[in-house]
Amino acid sequence: MKIKYLGMLLAGSLGMNSCSMVGGIDDIKPYYKMEEDNVVYNLESAESVLRGVYKSWRAFNVSSFRLYMSILSGTSASKGGGLTGGQEFVTNSVQANNIALVNIYQGSYLTINTANNLIQLMQRGDAKGAPEQRVREIIAECKIQRALAHFQLLRHFGYFFDLSSPYGIVLRNTPFTGTETSARATVQESYDFILTDLNEAIANAPQNNELHYYVTKATAKALKAKVLLHMRNYNEAESLAKEAIDLAEGNGYRLEESFRSIFVNGYNSPEALFATYTEGAMETASDLIARTTYSEYTKRMADILVAGDNDGNLNTGEGYDQRFYLMFNPTLAGAQGNGKHPYSTNGTGKHNTQMILRLGEIYFIHAEAAVRNGHYDIARQSFQTMASRVGYPADYVSKISNNALLTAIFRHKVLELFAENGEDWFDFVRYYHEKNMDLNAIKATIKSDTQLVLPLPQTALAGNNQLQQNPL
Repeated sequence: MKIKYLGMLLAGSLGMNSCSMVGGIDDIKPYYKMEEDNVVYNLESAESVLRGVYKSWRAFNVSSFRLYMSILSGTSASKGGGLTGGQEFVTNSVQANNIALVNIYQGSYLTINTANNLIQLMQRGDAKGAPEQRVREIIAECKIQRALAHFQLLRHFGYFFDLSSPYGIVLRNTPFTGTETSARATVQESYDFILTDLNEAIANAPQNNELHYYVTKATAKALKAKVLLHMRNYNEAESLAKEAIDLAEGNGYRLEESFRSIFVNGYNSPEALFATYTEGAMETASDLIARTTYSEYTKRMADILVAGDNDGNLNTGEGYDQRFYLMFNPTLAGAQGNGKHPYSTNGTGKHNTQMILRLGEIYFIHAEAAVRNGHYDIARQSFQTMASRVGYPADYVSKISNNALLTAIFRHKVLELFAENGEDWFDFVRYYHEKNMDLNAIKATIKSDTQLVLPLPQTALAGNNQLQQNPL
């Protein structure tokens, strides 16, 4: 393929610029004209294109969709004007022509295509004079991004919970020009592709980076543990999650002492394994968080976990899980109405960060996998670490029976992560298919297994005659 397609596909979002690795992703000045076959010509230009791969995660198409998934699960609710196309997520009746589906589908494949272009250029040797180690690292960083985007697509549009299913996703490991048609891979093939990328990244990605809007070996290892959990490979998920925690904490990552600090610190948080860089007037992520709030399900769960039903007070925090209080107390929630997004959408200072992967989640992955392996004492250690941070007694987890541990982990993880990346929805789907949860445990509108997978966008089907829709 001619490299001119990179310019055609990315001209709106990438500029070929001189930049420092420590500066803002967009804080760079154009100094040369993009022409065919000279998109990357040295290390500096390669780093510039790499920044575009990272930037794609905060594009509106991707960043705004995270809210839809919490509404789909019932842990968040719409308020005010709501979200465009959001009513179908409220009623769990999402149609193939829903605009939000088109956005996330196209946005995810843009990330993949941007990464594929840079991988090809680096492998071709276009970055003249670049140290060999840095070439390998850039390729590895791109493969983490590619794996993450494919994983996102598989969870949204594929039967990720069934390794024997033919309903995986279209896989892309070469640049896409917009004219090729491809059939869906199977679910197993999709996972194999993702794991191959992550294994190569674990071998070659940077060991550490003090800038947490870049990915490292720890990011790759943590993401692989998460993938293995979804594959029901609980033995490897447990051991790898522990390895990821140890690797991360040995390379400058650590849990924040307080839950609120994660989001106040944003992309500077030591807990962030991968977060979007958001700073200044132009480097923002449009998340529309102000159009959502908590659901009655989440409010009641935050109440029951602490001291019993109907005794919580959002003004004082008494009777509520601290995470819920810190997010929705009228004072702490701020202008956006959600304490996970403490900054205004306007201005030139710091903006709200989207936590794509953070260390706290890996503790929950380790705890769940350990329970499913029958390693209850090990599970309790990781679970208690997360419970202690938000004020639960030191013996809280030890008092939960073995039979009740999975449900408790689910509830705490929902309160930890909801309104971040849709993990509450994917956990619900996983727990249901493991027969740990009823189909309508959260929402009465979920009545059929077919509602657990989003339909492929109609525009994708129209542009690819080999693409098969999910069963309806």
